[in-house]
Amino acid sequence: MKNFIKNTIQSQKVFYRYFRKKGFKRFLKENILESDGSNEVKAKSVALGVFIGLTPLWGFHMVIVLFLASFFKLNKVLSYMSTHVSFPLFIPFIIFLSMIVGAPFVGETNSFEYKNIDFEFAKSHLLQYVVGSFILAIVSSLILGFSTYFILQTFKRNREE
Repeated sequence: MKNFIKNTIQSQKVFYRYFRKKGFKRFLKENILESDGSNEVKAKSVALGVFIGLTPLWGFHMVIVLFLASFFKLNKVLSYMSTHVSFPLFIPFIIFLSMIVGAPFVGETNSFEYKNIDFEFAKSHLLQYVVGSFILAIVSSLILGFSTYFILQTFKRNREE
């Protein structure tokens, strides 16, 4: 396990150097738009990244998405970049949406009292959050995956003309 973590950290450093060396525009053009793989593979990569990014597995997103992208032979860069849908500034909104989405499935009401949000509140609504986050992850990954596919198809048609 130690070696796996060490290799993961090392691969992050290599990726960062590689990204800095190329610059954003060149990186986007070479590694994403014109990378090997069909538009279907790219869309699946984005969908996987969004799904993992919205799940309540905080702290393990990178390891999980790189493992699954390798296992399913998807674009690892796109999958990794897509997990950042859970950008730290968005986390309160993701948690709030997960609570709202999960409420009907666990029989809770959608009214929250924000005065008393503490550890007891989190414990009593944990199932609601987990169920809601998985539903939100599935729906969001489907929407963004299909959107990515159609956008890439449009770019492909424009390049061919």
